[in-house]
Amino acid sequence: MGKDLLKDKKTVYALVIVAILLLGVYYMYDYVWTPFEERRDSLNTELSAANAEKAKIDAQKHRIAQLEIEKAQAEKDFEKLKEMFPEEEKVPLRLQDLYSVLRSSGVQIQKFNPEGRSEREHYIENRYSIAVNSGYHMLGYLLAEIANFNYPTAVSNLRLNRYSGIAAEIQKAETHGWTPITMTVTFNLTTYTSKKVGK
Repeated sequence: MGKDLLKDKKTVYALVIVAILLLGVYYMYDYVWTPFEERRDSLNTELSAANAEKAKIDAQKHRIAQLEIEKAQAEKDFEKLKEMFPEEEKVPLRLQDLYSVLRSSGVQIQKFNPEGRSEREHYIENRYSIAVNSGYHMLGYLLAEIANFNYPTAVSNLRLNRYSGIAAEIQKAETHGWTPITMTVTFNLTTYTSKKVGK
């Protein structure tokens, strides 16, 4: 019976067509679908890697923006420090600052002498010798204002002596109602400048 089927042309054609179809399906699966899946998996892997790299770049961009902000702030802070610790002592500006607080405190300046400088490891001390005639509250105001300068200062060797014209001052104060000058004050004022790198 099987031999009869093979003699039938329609059956042979049907078998040939089925074989061709099976070969076509095999070809499509092995040479088209499998490479497509492999390529798809490869592209998905590359896409994941690219997304991870993009996430890193985005994070770095955010970090760069943050560093730019920090750099700008650091530059501002550095400028303030340069103002506080200049590389050169600015005697005229120191005088201007001091005379301003002397006027506002009401003390009478008798002496303002630069007394030289001393080099330390990282900075230079600039010393000034100052003498004023003052009342107690005036002196407190003056020292508070010096402490509030925009640069570091130190007051040392503070000496208080009775003002020689105190009797006349008290009489004027009683007559005119102002605060009398009661003492002569001498002290040393120290300011600081930075050392240039490499010096």
